[in-house]
Amino acid sequence: MSREIVSEIVSDVRDWLQGCTRLQLVEHAIVFGVTLHVIRSAHKLGPKRVVGKVMRALIDNVPGASGALDAQLESEVGDAVAEMFEGAPPALAIGVPKQGIAIEEVKSQLATLKNADVDPADGKAFAYVYTPFEKSVKSLAEDAAMMFMSLNALNPTAFPSLRKMEVEVVSMCKEMTGSVDGVTGSMTSGGTESILMAVKTAREYARKVRGIDEPECVLPSSAHPAFFKAGHYLGVKMVWVAVDPRTMEADINKMAAACNRNTILIVGSAPQYPHGILDPIQDLAALAKRTGCLMHVDACFGGFVLPWLKEAGYDIAPWDFSVDGVTSISMDVHKYGFSVKGASCIMYRSRELRINQFYAYSEWSGGLFVSPSMLGTRAGGPIASAWATMRALGRDGFVKSTKMMMETANYFKEEIAKTDGVEVIGSPCMSAIAIRASASSLNIYAVADVMEAEGGWRLERNKDPASLHLTIMPPHTQTREKFIADMRKAIATVRADAAKFNTAGSAAMYGMIATIPDGAVVDTFVAKWMDYVYTPEPKSS
Repeated sequence: MSREIVSEIVSDVRDWLQGCTRLQLVEHAIVFGVTLHVIRSAHKLGPKRVVGKVMRALIDNVPGASGALDAQLESEVGDAVAEMFEGAPPALAIGVPKQGIAIEEVKSQLATLKNADVDPADGKAFAYVYTPFEKSVKSLAEDAAMMFMSLNALNPTAFPSLRKMEVEVVSMCKEMTGSVDGVTGSMTSGGTESILMAVKTAREYARKVRGIDEPECVLPSSAHPAFFKAGHYLGVKMVWVAVDPRTMEADINKMAAACNRNTILIVGSAPQYPHGILDPIQDLAALAKRTGCLMHVDACFGGFVLPWLKEAGYDIAPWDFSVDGVTSISMDVHKYGFSVKGASCIMYRSRELRINQFYAYSEWSGGLFVSPSMLGTRAGGPIASAWATMRALGRDGFVKSTKMMMETANYFKEEIAKTDGVEVIGSPCMSAIAIRASASSLNIYAVADVMEAEGGWRLERNKDPASLHLTIMPPHTQTREKFIADMRKAIATVRADAAKFNTAGSAAMYGMIATIPDGAVVDTFVAKWMDYVYTPEPKSS
């Protein structure tokens, strides 16, 4: 549906509504809602997004509608935040103490706060924190970070130790991604910064070599949102392409159809985070070569597992620089590399590509300025931690860790296949899976809500399709049997009273979101949620 048609519909409806009484407006709103539901069900107006455009335009143009929506969102967000942080330590508006608090008291307060959080070592959380098998490696990672915590890698001549460690971490990552001559890279603060740098490098390269001023990046819908953030920050249009609904892999034919003369970058994941599925990297790289653009492999999630799969006894399709056409790879050390948070690598096929990442400015009164990545100040602790953990674990340590996690992942797959009502999505390539309901009568979000409430599990929710994400880590080798037992119990609980569990918790929230045809409304809701989360709570009287 063209923009002109949408505008014409909005204009006609606005003129009609302005002649209605208040009661008629209410009646028409109800009719509109019912009609919208029917239209969406029948798909007579095409994709959900088209309906969303009409809905958003009406909200923006009908007097009072936008304000009413904002008020409703404020109310919903406030309720959601209150429910999610119920029982958590309140975040208050406080001032700087007039007199400093005794150090031991501050330490005690820190311990109290930490004890209220989920303990990653208990094997009940499936995201965010990656704990190695060996406690000694965890201690080393922390000690190395503390030893270099006050150092700044902004100027490599000031602290040569940080330069040495960063260069050597990148060198080890070069070996892990195919040992191809010429490959180089940089360390960053995390996967998002690595992805931002990959997109920035592609933009600068295409501008210089191909003269492209309106750059586009083609990527599957399962790619990490950091690419969309990068596009928003850097002025690169992100062309979102639906994945194969059966395999959840990038659809090479649809990706090819989305490319044009402004395409500067094609993205594939190794694997994508939601379902642990490896995209067809060889096909995507070949497409990039035909198109004349760069090709990025996002291995932030799998970059420290995939290199060891063959030695651990598992097959894996080519995904690294051994594939002709792959020009950059992002990989997080602070995930399965087990360093402290804030350590990632962005790798390039050549120094000629990498130089497009750097930013130099010579006109500052403070002297010559150059930085290799997005950040100015670059913490030394994570660099040292990454170097230390990689050297301490070695190839044998990584292979051993990979074997144990893959065995646990396979256990989950086998037991889920034996469980009535649920199934694993697609064919995950490593230690991450997604579980969805195999029958429409079971709400998988409600199952997660029950498992969290009754068993203390922390599960991540996926959407499109509705599913639960499990990143399998070393502690899960000790809790896998308990997880399966609790999941089967939760399924039975939800089935026994579906009406109750489908209208509460995350099941209710995701159910509500699924009915909203305009993604902008959902984005606004989530942004308002974030705003509420970081707003001080009122002090209780």
